[in-house]
Amino acid sequence: MDRENERENGSDSIYSKLEEMDNKLERIKSDTHNLNRIASLSNSSLIIQELKKLIGDSQVRAAVLHLTKDEIKAGDLAAKLGVNPANLAFYIKPFLGNKGYIALIKRGRERYYQRSELVDLIGFESVEVFAALIKSWKDKKQQASKADINTPAEGANVG
Repeated sequence: MDRENERENGSDSIYSKLEEMDNKLERIKSDTHNLNRIASLSNSSLIIQELKKLIGDSQVRAAVLHLTKDEIKAGDLAAKLGVNPANLAFYIKPFLGNKGYIALIKRGRERYYQRSELVDLIGFESVEVFAALIKSWKDKKQQASKADINTPAEGANVG
């Protein structure tokens, strides 16, 4: 019986220590998050300038950041952008790696993308130049959809 009590007390002690470590990690994560927010907000004009350089006048690159607000599968992102999945890397690569504007998330063989909170903190969609590019991209996509609907299918009897 004494050994059983020792085991229970030992496992309680381990769980207690794990819980304590978990709480400390949460606090560190929260503090780090707050420091990142402060740094992002104080450097927002620099971040906007860097994004302007990366995006240039590319509607598709602006759309990449817009569509990755929530985690999105690579194939779905390519489809929404209207680009060949083989060419997706061309549009997304400038935001990956050391830049840290978009995170690549791998789950097995699947790839997902999600933009960093940094992009949200600067108010990406409300920055005039980016908002204009996103609107222009959406308008172009809408025009393409209307053209597809109004174009007769191949082999259709017209006239």
